[in-house]
Amino acid sequence: MLRRMVWRRILDDRCFEDCVVTSSLDGFGIAGHVIAAEGGVPLSARYRIDCDRTWSARAVSIEQETGNTSKALRLERGDPRWLVNGAPDGRLDDCAEPDLGLTPSTNALAIRRLDLAIGEAAEIACAWVKFPALSVEPSLQRYERMSARDYRYTNVASGFTAIITVDALALPVSYEGVWTRIADWQGDGS
Repeated sequence: MLRRMVWRRILDDRCFEDCVVTSSLDGFGIAGHVIAAEGGVPLSARYRIDCDRTWSARAVSIEQETGNTSKALRLERGDPRWLVNGAPDGRLDDCAEPDLGLTPSTNALAIRRLDLAIGEAAEIACAWVKFPALSVEPSLQRYERMSARDYRYTNVASGFTAIITVDALALPVSYEGVWTRIADWQGDGS
């Protein structure tokens, strides 16, 4: 285990996540358990992202319970396109990484892929997973590296913007007005 952390959604104080980052010989893993109140209904979601040695996502598995309803979703990087529950989805062909809307952890994948120098900015298409619908659609995002640990995130379609401060693994420490890390444990190797 490289790191274990807990995030609190400060946007509405109705969501917490326990996230674990692991390392293996063939890559990295990010696994989280999110507990939230969405529209007054209890939501519990567990996800696992398997990444290669460059931190690029190979597969995402999500299991969600909302009230009495259970749903599951699996994204896999196919050759050459993303598979959603085993079927190709052409809308996602240009998507570089997944973005799970219920966790800040996936911002690290985009930040690592872009590898921006301070002062640089770039756009990246992501496969955005929306909760609680557990649907997937393309999302164009813009990142600007403002300092060694600060990035300005912008959702190009909506214009939403926030400053994201990250740690050495590019995992968010704070996501302006939305998330804050409230617990952190660093294991060997970080």
